[in-house]
Formats: sequence, structure tokens, C-alpha cells
Amino acid sequence: MDQGTEFYNVHFKNLMKKYKVNHYSTYSTKKAAIVERVIRTLKERLYKYFSLNGSYRWIDILSDIVKDYNNRWHRTIRMKPCDITKSNEKKILNSVYKHIKLATPRRYKVGDIVRISKNKHVFKKGYTPNWTTELFKIVKVRITNPTTYLLEDMQGTPISGGFYEEELQKTKNADVYLVEKVLRRRGKKVYVKWLGLDSSNNSWIDSDNIL
Repeated sequence: MDQGTEFYNVHFKNLMKKYKVNHYSTYSTKKAAIVERVIRTLKERLYKYFSLNGSYRWIDILSDIVKDYNNRWHRTIRMKPCDITKSNEKKILNSVYKHIKLATPRRYKVGDIVRISKNKHVFKKGYTPNWTTELFKIVKVRITNPTTYLLEDMQGTPISGGFYEEELQKTKNADVYLVEKVLRRRGKKVYVKWLGLDSSNNSWIDSDNIL
């Protein structure tokens, strides 16, 4: 789900706990196509109502539209949504997603050091780096389909949300860091700002460690 406050509040979190729902966000560019299609259908029916009645008051009609939607035969599931029960939901799920391949063997493991994909905006230059300079550590592998990963930065601070495999890149040189700027010098020590890290990570290092 997205990061809206309607999903991240005490009441909703308690509801998720009550029904044992795994509640998390991926912070990904991937979208929930099925949910968005349902929303689009509801919007289309609402706007038909608005046009016919010359009013944008939706609260009086929304529940009726949802009820009508749930009582109509759906091509994808080959039945009415209101007829889905605990006893047949697994059969329907398998039927709808029978063409979907199960997740392939996981590419990364806990402890791997990775970079995160920079979600490329359509106007960003193609020759700019596509991966973060900052490094992160995988702390948990979620058994989802597809697999998602939880990360923390190199100071041990958890990173919000989960990430898909294609949004991560394992680094070959986890112990190599780039210096953005030398801020101060003191004998054989230099105080540096690291590329891709904020100023809280500035530190003194031996000048001999800079290549």
C-alpha cells in the first residue's frame, strides 16, 4: 500500500493486527494495477451519476455503487465478488493467478551490502548515475512474491519500506567509500565529508587511506 496517513495511523494498524494482515509499503515505482482498476471503475460510475444528477455529492451514492459493483458478474474471477467466501477464495486465487510464476530463487541474502536504484524521472539525464552512492545492508528477506528486502544504512538506521530485487545492486567493494571533500587537516589526519552521506557521517581518517 502507499504511505498515506489513512494507512499509517493507530486505528488502521490495530485493525491490521486484529486480522493478522502483514502491513507494509514497498516505496516502489511498481503500482497496484488491480486496485487502481477497481478505483477507476468506481470513479467512472460516480461521474456518470454526477452528470445525470448535476451534483457532485458522492457520499449519498457511493455505498450503492460499491454494492452494485460487488453484485455484478466479473469476467476475471467468473463470478460475483459478493459470492467469494473463505471456502472458495483459494481456488479463485489459483485460477486467476495460474499464469503467474512463483518467485525465483532469491538473489540476495541477509548481510549483503547493496546500493538502491534511483527512480529515474523521465527528464533525468541518461548519463547520470542510476544507483545511490550510499551503501545499505540487507537485514531481512521477505518471503513475498516477488521477494522484497528490508534494509538499514551503514549506521544501523532502518530504511522505511521494502525493496524489490531489481531496485537493488550488490556492491563488489563494500569497504571502499568515496570522499566528496576534505574539510580539515590535522597532522596526518583529514576530516572528510563522504560522497552520498550527510554531514552527520563526517569523520577523521588517516590521510594515507585516501587513494
